[in-house]
Amino acid sequence: MASINRKLSGCYRRVLIFLIGVVALGLAVGGFAYYRLGGLEGMRHWMAGRALNSTETHLLTNRPDGISEEQIVREFQRVRTAISKRQADLPQLYETLSAYQTSFHKIKPSTPEIERFLAFLVQTILSGEP
Repeated sequence: MASINRKLSGCYRRVLIFLIGVVALGLAVGGFAYYRLGGLEGMRHWMAGRALNSTETHLLTNRPDGISEEQIVREFQRVRTAISKRQADLPQLYETLSAYQTSFHKIKPSTPEIERFLAFLVQTILSGEP
């Protein structure tokens, strides 16, 4: 009986050491990514860029004939540049992207709807003046 207890305690000890190592490694990688992204504010802008990329891909796939691909790419690039320069109104951007995703998740948008969406998207860019 003592032999079994010793074997189990050794097994638990090894598993515990392994789990502590995995958690420590995860914290180190998470801390490094947090530092590289610029902290909490940097993570918010990074996530906004990811959401913008996803919406752009969806829009390019479901683009109406009246809107050119170059126009879509140009407008999204303007907003992407504003995000990287920290000149985007993130709450308004998330609201605009959420409205697009809610409205056009399963249907193809019309040309006037996309023109209106692109106008709202460009409005999320803040002026460079404080």
